[in-house]
Amino acid sequence: MTRLPMIISRFTGAAGRFSGLAGQILEDRLELLALELREAKIRLIQAWLLACMGLVFSMVGLLLLVLAGVYFLPPEWRIYGLVTAATASLLAGVVLFIGLSRHLGQKPLAFDQSLAELKKDMTCFSIRK
Repeated sequence: MTRLPMIISRFTGAAGRFSGLAGQILEDRLELLALELREAKIRLIQAWLLACMGLVFSMVGLLLLVLAGVYFLPPEWRIYGLVTAATASLLAGVVLFIGLSRHLGQKPLAFDQSLAELKKDMTCFSIRK
């Protein structure tokens, strides 16, 4: 009979250590999620800045190239040169936007790794929502 309290004491101690370990794992996963969120935000801002700067410089370069090409055309052909350049630019823009929409549709969510780890932990520890 004297062994029963000792067994219960060991069992509750093990349960306490297990819950502490589960809490630490959950804390680590949440820290990982927060870190991934900060990294995703930084990458998004960098990508937007680079995209905007690239767009501005590309548009200025394209405009100057088209104006130079039209300038060297004979005066009676200049309007046709402008229409051709505008049509080519619009078609290229449409093709690029279609490619962009396909590219964005194929990317996984930003936190797929963290969500997978949390689901694995929930399954392992049989935590229910």
